[in-house]
Amino acid sequence: MPARRKSRPDIPDSTRTALADGEWVLAIVELARAGQATAAAARARCNDGDITLAFEPRDWARIQGLTSSVPETDRSPVRNSSSPPASSHLRKLGEAGGARILLVDDDAAVRDVVSAMLEAVGFEIVTAQSAEEALELLAKERIQVAVLDWTLPGMSGLELCRTIRARWARLPVLFLTAHTTSADVVDAFAGGADDYVIKPFRAPELGARIFGLLRRAADAEP
Repeated sequence: MPARRKSRPDIPDSTRTALADGEWVLAIVELARAGQATAAAARARCNDGDITLAFEPRDWARIQGLTSSVPETDRSPVRNSSSPPASSHLRKLGEAGGARILLVDDDAAVRDVVSAMLEAVGFEIVTAQSAEEALELLAKERIQVAVLDWTLPGMSGLELCRTIRARWARLPVLFLTAHTTSADVVDAFAGGADDYVIKPFRAPELGARIFGLLRRAADAEP
């Protein structure tokens, strides 16, 4: 999905010049007429002034799926996975702006690993090992995204999600889980989750999903 310097005025010069070959970025693809957008992690490939974005197959399928929901008259052409369906903006996966993320998992090793991943991307991490501890933190801390494990001692992650949605209606919630059945996914979204990432996962994917939630939350602010 190449983004040529001379033909991509929507990608700022500062972003182009600062990108290094092989660097992970967050690509936000927008369909302006349809008012739709999606975000995905990608590797930048820089060669003689050209910037090519290398997406994982699943992410590229999601981007193409976004265009398929738009009437043909409003759709930009997609040719051999090389022409962007609409404007695409790049953001390095290190420009998190210090957003505070609540990570809830009862496994200390998982908390340490995921915290390190997210801190490396530029987030500030607050951790809890139970739903009850998470609710106490939410009551006194300013949190911008909650990342929940499905299986927690006492109150489950799904119950925690429902409680968060009832008390903090606008707080984005993401499940980080090994539960992958259709029923689990349906339950997660029915319980108020905004997104989910399946274990095992890639750090850039998790960062991109959180960036997407932050962006949608910012866009929804009055």
